[in-house]
Amino acid sequence: MIVVNDILTTDMDFNDTYVAIGNFDGVHYGHKKLINETIKAARENGKQAVVFTFANHPMEVLFPERKFDYINTNEEKLYLLESLGVDVVIMQKVDKNFLEYTPLEFVRILKNKLKVKEINAAGGINGKKIEIVEADSKGDVQEAINAFKKMVSQDKIDIFVGEVTSGPSLAIAPLAQQAKIPMITATGTAFDITKGKDYVFRTTFTDPYQGVVVAKYAKSKGRKNITVLTNTGSDYSVGLANAFKEQAKKEGIQVKEEQYTADDKDFRALLTKVKGYNSEVIFVPDYYNTIGLILTQAKELGINAQFMGGDGWDGIQTNFGKVANGAIFASQFAPDDPDQNVQKFITSYKNEYKTDPIIFAALGYDTGTILETALKNVKDLSSKDEIKDAIKNFNGTNLVTGSLKYDSERNPEKKVTFIEVKNGKLTLKEKF
Repeated sequence: MIVVNDILTTDMDFNDTYVAIGNFDGVHYGHKKLINETIKAARENGKQAVVFTFANHPMEVLFPERKFDYINTNEEKLYLLESLGVDVVIMQKVDKNFLEYTPLEFVRILKNKLKVKEINAAGGINGKKIEIVEADSKGDVQEAINAFKKMVSQDKIDIFVGEVTSGPSLAIAPLAQQAKIPMITATGTAFDITKGKDYVFRTTFTDPYQGVVVAKYAKSKGRKNITVLTNTGSDYSVGLANAFKEQAKKEGIQVKEEQYTADDKDFRALLTKVKGYNSEVIFVPDYYNTIGLILTQAKELGINAQFMGGDGWDGIQTNFGKVANGAIFASQFAPDDPDQNVQKFITSYKNEYKTDPIIFAALGYDTGTILETALKNVKDLSSKDEIKDAIKNFNGTNLVTGSLKYDSERNPEKKVTFIEVKNGKLTLKEKF
């Protein structure tokens, strides 16, 4: 039996497998029945039987103040799974960053090699194939630092792509600048990642950028009275909220703000207070899991204001599509966008991964396009300075997430795609 410690970094291909997903803390009768059915289906179709489980209890991450008892140790769990005939066990370590996304979303973020595959299939860059070196930071800053240092000293990387989230990106960016390794994060949104670092770039827009644009968009729709709900425990939420508030006041919009913490799960008292404001819009810059709870409780309280948010809302359709109906949020990618670049990407992605892409996959693909275009304009591929300058000069119109050019701090200037939730699905509202 093969044991995989992290699905995000493994080279294994899970496209042709049957997978049972669960905590399987005791591998009891019910668990065995599910796993045996998975094994049976795999054997009948000549595929591998995979169990996706967790090295630590996800509830320990959500509720660290509570103690959770384990029926079996991980070693015992592996023994029991092997005795059942499982081919592969993914023993996934869970942290807060992991829980921000579904497992499939995380796979799509970090394992999306579609663009690289296309580049190499077309002959590479100036006759040279692209080689990917991967490492898993586990969402931890120190792990990210260690991985980057190894990539530089041992793997001799020419370009660094990452990190996914802002925290590790902020830690690595100064190191990349010092080592003069061109770095580009597809999804890190914190403004300071690139500030003052001419070797560091990003594909996504920044927190302040989308906060400003959302405020301007609200003004264009005649909104005059807005309440902002801010998660004080999230740099993402605070960054968007501050930029939005500043711009909204410039636009003559009356703004009220209420705050909550990352540990809050019951928002009813807060929302009851907000309901009394009779605001036209409630702007909530946070990630979709928290947004889902807020929207569910707001609906219970009969709040009918227009809800708006930032790109962290992408994923709301997974479990909270119905309660999010009518909500509008800023993004960079809409699945129903008729743009030929978007539709070509979606078709290619579905053919490769047999599933629909999300915003992170689109940004990852565009990062590949940026690098491909830049590298084709570099005479000496061993020159980090030439690579850096070529990325800086990128001015592309053939991207999935819209035309892009870099400002003085190497942040992209692009239109914001506004998404409306309709009947539980994400639909293109307009580009602004």
